[in-house]
Amino acid sequence: MNGNSEKWLYFFNILVSRLVNGGKRPERVKPESILIIKWDEIGDMATCTHVFQLLRKRFPNAEIDLITKPHSAGLVKNDPHLNHIYTDLNSWNKPYDLHIELRGTWKSLFRTFRYFPRYRLDRGWVRYKQRGQQPHEATTNYRIVEPVLGGMKNEPPALIVGAEPKNTVAEWLKKEGIEGRFAVFHAGARSMLRRWPADRFAHLADWLKGEHQMAVVFTGSSDEMELMQSIQGQMKSNSTIFMGELETLPALIDACSLYVGNESGPLQIADALKKPVLGIFGPGVKDVFYPFQSPNSCVLHHILECNPCDQVHCVRSENPCISLVSTEDAKAAISAMLKSD
Repeated sequence: MNGNSEKWLYFFNILVSRLVNGGKRPERVKPESILIIKWDEIGDMATCTHVFQLLRKRFPNAEIDLITKPHSAGLVKNDPHLNHIYTDLNSWNKPYDLHIELRGTWKSLFRTFRYFPRYRLDRGWVRYKQRGQQPHEATTNYRIVEPVLGGMKNEPPALIVGAEPKNTVAEWLKKEGIEGRFAVFHAGARSMLRRWPADRFAHLADWLKGEHQMAVVFTGSSDEMELMQSIQGQMKSNSTIFMGELETLPALIDACSLYVGNESGPLQIADALKKPVLGIFGPGVKDVFYPFQSPNSCVLHHILECNPCDQVHCVRSENPCISLVSTEDAKAAISAMLKSD
């Protein structure tokens, strides 16, 4: 969705919510059923799990259902605060007392008129009030539902790692001969401008193994396999590639001692699991997707006058901002993180 389309969607969401709510006081809303719409990517999903927990605490007997993209559903499959998870907007086939659009679409907006709720909360009004001062995404998600929480304070996002994925990862680590501390590297990102150069990942992985005797595990999607193999081809030491289902990725990250990666979904997973994170940022907006709660984490981010950009077209194409982060910067950050761990 481009920027203008998103702004119009926010605008009409605000109008629809005002029509639905009609001056009702949110603190008096006592829903028996709640529908959360989070049609988004895995990193965005990792920043909103505290919303499920807060709503469950506030409305312990309510049915709380979620609609999300198919590839994001596995991330919250084991979340005990949700009753049902749907991966198709057409699965929404009944009315709910409360609609919460953490991230919706035009289709979900129009579907509101088919299943009119008693009360409705949406992202549009919160984003409008925060314009020019956008906080961390986890804070934005909290502010969307805050009106119905009855004064409940914000809590950090958290992921529930199931026993089966933990066992799968433990068996894989044993098979690969990885014992003790290891680091997870994720070198991919949806935008090329958010990818730190492959040769620097290779150099950093070699250094980490030689200097700190820490094994390195690369992870990514099938589309990123060529990138991971390219990095391995530039390394002098051995490393391993982990290719598993999304349900097992949090278990892998939960078992590691250090996470290193660009601004991407797995970084948000590592943060939600409170792992030490080295985040390497390029054109992204300051603070919004930085590690929010991880201990001893560090962000390397050169913020230039052209930030933020559309993350597609670069005015510094020969030397994009993420390339300003050196391997020496990364080494110093990791050394400090491991020393204070």
